[in-house]
Amino acid sequence: MALWRSVLVLGLHDAAKGEEPGWIGSADFEEVCGLAQVEPQAVLRAYASERFAGRRKVA
Repeated sequence: MALWRSVLVLGLHDAAKGEEPGWIGSADFEEVCGLAQVEPQAVLRAYASERFAGRRKVA
């Protein structure tokens, strides 16, 4: 589960930087959320690209 949560965070970082903006809300996004055991809609509500764009990737 920790691995998939890391994948989710990395995907959010990439989308915030404009690398994969279409990933958020896609079928792949939904699958990663499921594997990370988080609700996709909760992630979408909490996601703000400016929060991720300026932060370093941890993984």
